[in-house]
Amino acid sequence: MNIQALMQQLGGAQGNVSPDASTPDTAEQVTISALALIKMLKHARAGIPFEVMGLLLGEIVDDYHIRVYDVFSMPQTASSVSVESVDPIFQQKMVELLNLTGRMENCIGWYHSHPSYGCWLSSVDINTQQSYEQLNKKSIAVVIDPIQSVRGKVVIDAFRLIPQQSMITQQEPRQTTSNCGHLQKPGLEALLRGLNRYYYSINIKFKCNDLEQKMLQNLYKNSWTEGLKCNSSIENSNKNELCVEEMSKLALEYQKLIDDESKKGEQETKIKNTGKKDPKKHLGLRVDELLDENLNAILGRMMATKAF
Repeated sequence: MNIQALMQQLGGAQGNVSPDASTPDTAEQVTISALALIKMLKHARAGIPFEVMGLLLGEIVDDYHIRVYDVFSMPQTASSVSVESVDPIFQQKMVELLNLTGRMENCIGWYHSHPSYGCWLSSVDINTQQSYEQLNKKSIAVVIDPIQSVRGKVVIDAFRLIPQQSMITQQEPRQTTSNCGHLQKPGLEALLRGLNRYYYSINIKFKCNDLEQKMLQNLYKNSWTEGLKCNSSIENSNKNELCVEEMSKLALEYQKLIDDESKKGEQETKIKNTGKKDPKKHLGLRVDELLDENLNAILGRMMATKAF
């Protein structure tokens, strides 16, 4: 059988597909909760410089929406994640334990990290995703980069494989009904690694409810007892010694600066010291810092003596 006959058979088979059959859409979105995002970032940063992986728990709402409520990490940590490294016994036990706590969500995919080299799927990742899509064709693969992720911006992306039938017939794997799937431009590295040829990207959005917003606001909030804590006298003494030594060095630099001004003039000295550390400014900052810390330490000890 030649290639042309095979293409005709595939085209005929595709033409016989029911019009009610669901077709992937570019408007499909993945909603990731704040809890799941924090756990993925924490797990990925703990595994640097190696890749880590875990499973996504959530629900498939419809053909256009997938929700990720929670994740749990897997015990694998390596330079690459393969299908053989996934432990099915650990997955089954973890899902059973989560069901006992009232988490009845199903596994809707997996996630792994790419430290410092962007979001895309390698050949090993594609094989892993194929095993998940054999169980559920709507499964997704989330890739997160913990090193490129900075405060306020998370480098993350979700992928799903393109069916082989669409690749052979060179047809569009998804129907375009909105611009939601095209809001984020793909990177050059991802395009070279097979994006839009072997797999496509799914738009991700993050959502917080009122309870999660309160939890995040209180995550790094200082309690009222922080102001009553007193450092040990030894720590304060050592810190004062270091600060006084630095102040003496700054005083010598400031004296040298004054001597240069008297010899060369103020304008010439200012041009000479452009871009250098200002000893007068830093000396004032160190004096204020030393006074504030010692006053707070003395007042804290006085309050502790009276109260306790």
